[in-house]
Amino acid sequence: MLGVLMISLSSCLKEGVMNTDPNYASNVIELANTGDNVTTSGIQGYYSDLGSVAAGASKTFNINVHYTGPGNAPNDVVVTLALDAATLAAYNTKNGSSKVVPPASVVSFPTSVTIKKGTNQTTVEAKITVTAEFNFNAAYGVPVKITQVSNGIISGNYGNAVYSFGVRNSYDGAYTVTGSLVDAASSAITGRFPMSVGLVTSGANTVRLYDNAIGGVYHSILSGTSTSYYGAFGVEFTIDASNKVTKVENVYGQPSSNGRSAMIDPSGANSWDPSTKTLKVKYWMDQPSVIAGHRVAFDETFKYVGVR
Repeated sequence: MLGVLMISLSSCLKEGVMNTDPNYASNVIELANTGDNVTTSGIQGYYSDLGSVAAGASKTFNINVHYTGPGNAPNDVVVTLALDAATLAAYNTKNGSSKVVPPASVVSFPTSVTIKKGTNQTTVEAKITVTAEFNFNAAYGVPVKITQVSNGIISGNYGNAVYSFGVRNSYDGAYTVTGSLVDAASSAITGRFPMSVGLVTSGANTVRLYDNAIGGVYHSILSGTSTSYYGAFGVEFTIDASNKVTKVENVYGQPSSNGRSAMIDPSGANSWDPSTKTLKVKYWMDQPSVIAGHRVAFDETFKYVGVR
């Protein structure tokens, strides 16, 4: 029986399966499961996918505060919560991660919550806001610690936790790409359409083309009849508030080590339709060491097919 208990306490749990501190039999206050439990030992870590969040908008995830005594709380229990950098430092050390605390403008949660008499749990919301300080490339972790309770004992194992979350911009998703590709330096290279790709969030209003056939931020091609790609070339699209594509750049450098750069072709529609989630864009790949002018012309339409 002891072995079964130990296994159950160290397993990766999902929301709805309650963590319970084994060191105390009653009147223990803890942070209970919320979202996916992604840590099997040490400080508990939870993950919530917040989906697409526009610039300036907010999404929330739950913080569950639990009374573990027999039955329900005999009195109101006031619980004080705090953001605790030491919790995150210990979590990173234990898990070999490098999460950082979000800026104050990005995260907020109530610092005082009450487990009402006759209940055993209260849920409050942590709010995540995509402010100007939000960094989509950062691995954020929100370290929450119970610092004080009006009744009972703070859990030794579950008195603190790290809440991480995923946020994508409104352009992010899985897409099918159709269109044309003309390589002025090689008639043997043609477009490989339709392509299955992801548009991956890289900023509040930027996405990178992730080519599923290649498995990275590249652009696949047909070289004769074989699938290939342009080395050191992957594009990032910038879309402004009026739904216009304003910039296309090579993520490997402008130019990259082999002299390749990207540039928007202003003759294209270069637009984003939020109602149909369709992106239309024309752009070039330049490589002056191979050919003068624009080497490759792309004219592409991205049709949204679902969440990545």
